[in-house]
Order: sequence, then C-alpha cells, then structure tokens
Amino acid sequence: MSSEDKIVEAETPQEENESTPVFASGDQPSVPAGTYEFPENFLWGTSTSAYQVEGGIKNDWSEWEISEKRLAWLDKHGYEKEDFICGQAVDHYNRYKEDIVLAKGLHNNSIRIGLEWARIQPEKETWNVNALNHYREVLKEAKRNGLQTIVTLWHWTNPLWLVGEGGWSNKKVADYYAEYVDVVIRELGGEVDYWITLNEPLMHVFGGYLRAYMPPATMNLFKAEKVFRNLVRAHKKAYKKIHKHFPSAKVSITQIVNYFEPAHSWNPFEQLLAKGMHYYWNHRFLARTKKYLDYIGLDYYFHDRMVWYPPFRKNKNAKVNDKGWEIYPEGILEVLRYLKGFKKPIIVMENGLADASDKYRASFIIDHLYYIHKAIEEGIDVRGYCHWSLLDNFEWAYGWDPQFGLYHVDRKTFKRTERPSADVYRRICEGNRLEIK
Repeated sequence: MSSEDKIVEAETPQEENESTPVFASGDQPSVPAGTYEFPENFLWGTSTSAYQVEGGIKNDWSEWEISEKRLAWLDKHGYEKEDFICGQAVDHYNRYKEDIVLAKGLHNNSIRIGLEWARIQPEKETWNVNALNHYREVLKEAKRNGLQTIVTLWHWTNPLWLVGEGGWSNKKVADYYAEYVDVVIRELGGEVDYWITLNEPLMHVFGGYLRAYMPPATMNLFKAEKVFRNLVRAHKKAYKKIHKHFPSAKVSITQIVNYFEPAHSWNPFEQLLAKGMHYYWNHRFLARTKKYLDYIGLDYYFHDRMVWYPPFRKNKNAKVNDKGWEIYPEGILEVLRYLKGFKKPIIVMENGLADASDKYRASFIIDHLYYIHKAIEEGIDVRGYCHWSLLDNFEWAYGWDPQFGLYHVDRKTFKRTERPSADVYRRICEGNRLEIK
C-alpha cells in the first residue's frame, strides 16, 4: 500500500460552539481575560522527533530497549516490556503526508521534524540514498502545504557503528557528526528553513552518563564531561558547515531550560543551590555556544523549587500532569527573561504535557501563550511557538504511557483522533491571537 493510500482524515470530535473553547470540567485558564495579538509572521507549529514517531530502525535506543539490563529493570518493577519498546512507533515514516495535513489543519505555518542519523548513515562508510530521498519528499510535502521547515539533525539517537566506537565520548565524534551534517546539507539543505543541530544536549549527558536512564546507561562523571565538550564541538562544526553552504541560514540548538528558584528567598543555601543548578543545567552550554547561535530554541517543561534538604526540590504541585510534573506556566516568562540576555531571537520549540484525558491541555496552551505574549510586550524577541506534540508518540524511557499529542494515536491501528484541545490551538493559530473570556 502506498503512503497516499494510507491518508485518511483524522477523526474529530463533535463540533462545538466556535466562539468559545470547551475546557475539561473544572479547568479554566488561570490568566486574565482579554485579547492578545501576536506579531505578524509569528511561527505557529508542532514538534516531533524522528525516532519517537517513525520507529522501524536499529540504533542505540532500539538496542537498549531490549538489553538484558533494561529488561531486568522492567521486570523488577512489574512493567510489561512491550510498553517500553518503540517498534514501529506511530508509523509516521509511512504516514507523513497524513500527519502534515493534520498540521496544516491546525492553521500552523511551520512544522518541526527530525532526521534519523542511523537511517541516513547505517554504516560508517554507507549512506542510505533511499532515506535521503524519503526525507527530501517529507520536506517538500511540508512546503507544498505552506509549512516552514524546522529540522532537527540529532535528537539523542545514534548509529550502532558510532556506539561501537564509544559514542559521544569518542574524541572523533564531532568530526563524524560534521560529515553526517555535510551530507544532509548537500542533499536536503535547500528544503530547510530553520536548523537545529542538537536537541537538548544536556539530557544526553545527564541521562546517559550521570543518571543512567538513557543509553549508554553508564554512570561516569569523567565521560560525562567529555561528552559535554564533544557536543559543544559538534555544534560549532555543524554551524560552520551549514553557513558555508547557506550563509543566511538560521541555525541553533534546542536547550531545555528549567526555572530554578529558592523555596525561601531568605535561605542562602537554597539561593546558592538554585544558582548552581541554573548554571550547570541552563547556562553552561549556551554560554559555550552563544557565538554560534542565530536564534535560541527553547524547550520549557519544568519548574524547580529548590530546598535545603534532600531531595533538594519541593514544588507546590497545585496542578500536575499525568507524570506528576508540575504545571507552572508563569515559569516560561522567567526563562524568557533570562534568555533575553543572549540578545538572540527565541523560538519556543517544545512545550507540552502528558495528558491522556485532555483535562488540562487547552488551559496549558493558553496560559503559557499568555506569558509568552507578556514576554513579547516586555521587548523579548520571541518569534514562534511549537507545541509538543502533534501526535502521541514513544516517550523514551517512559515508554508509551505518557500521551503528549494534540492527536491521540491508537497503537494497534495507528488511527489519529483529534483531541478537543487541538481545536483550541487551531483557533489561536488561525487568528494569530489569544482570546480569553
């Protein structure tokens, strides 16, 4: 069956009163009523990553999912291994045309997608022409639907040949990565509007080498520092290569930035702890790469209220998502105020929540966009917002349980079904404004 044969219109809920967004019982936006206009040409979009939606590929993540260590941990905690294996993901590789139509139907004018390094370069000396042709068609399809393309070159997954040489701790990795980027530039560069070289590099350092809940799942402080430095070098090399081919290109990373604050302003230890966490988690990588960023790609999910006693974080958690993460929209304003200091345009590349019942997603979007608008009013140069995510997808170490999508995806049939919050986001994008009553 061809990909064209698989395109079907996503199931949508019954039409509601078009003038009033419908919220889950007891949930309403927490911000003031009013109409908030966004700047002309503001980017509206959604984000996905290659492995989480494509599946069907062997890389370090797919092998780690079925490793003895991982399976033993799942068994020990009573989890079903099938719930933590990506497999075919949500079959986006075959259904990309359908999904691009869904994005267009949200009145988006941009879309963030990822490329899979292991698919493009399955062996050290082998380049997969079919994969490159496929991604070219994906990008062209996005353009045909009026969507600017935001392309992530690396979103944590790595080819197995690279793993065999030590992965990101190998001193040659930045050169290997630069070679991969060079091929992508030559083959696909004309279809890319915004480049993201690395997605949340600190997550790979922290999860892979300090907490061991992501591949390579080892705890090694020395290697963690090597990986950090190699990721910095890799971004700089990629930045230079992209600009060599496309001097006016817009190139960045996505940086996950948490809002850290002391639980008690009078407590010097909590102040020091918050400042230290902010430096190592938020600031250090940006400071090393700021001369090689044309804009800043921001991912915002977390507020961290630091306390002086273990486990050193205690949020009030007045409202939480399905993973127990605090929903704290005002934190994105504080984060944007910090990023203003880099004097770069900012695009929010990820912001979303696990919410299978769609209880909070509509108010979550409105509340965060209100604070983004407030930042713009303060003179902070925010150019766009991409919601995470267009689709439910494979959520890494959390498996299939968290559901972040504006569209629910049935894991067996891959049927896409619109959640009510999608219509709330659609109206915002269509009008380029928030209307809160």
